[in-house]
Amino acid sequence: MGLTDFTPNTQDLIAVDIRTLGVIDKIKAGDIPGAMPKAATRWAALPEGPGKASHYPPQPYVECSKFLANYKSTEGSVK
Repeated sequence: MGLTDFTPNTQDLIAVDIRTLGVIDKIKAGDIPGAMPKAATRWAALPEGPGKASHYPPQPYVECSKFLANYKSTEGSVK
């Protein structure tokens, strides 16, 4: 995407881009692990799912369990 920062505006642009991947329904349904493989192709710090690494090795990424715990702590639902 050619982005050079992680400002709120940039995060909004990334979120809009993620919508084009067809994962929003999975996210709304709480199927975060099901959305992660496609979302990880755009957001390199995401793992591709439980027990998986980043789509872009050797890019640092957050462990899936930690990501899901943080997501839940902000009142996101995961099934």
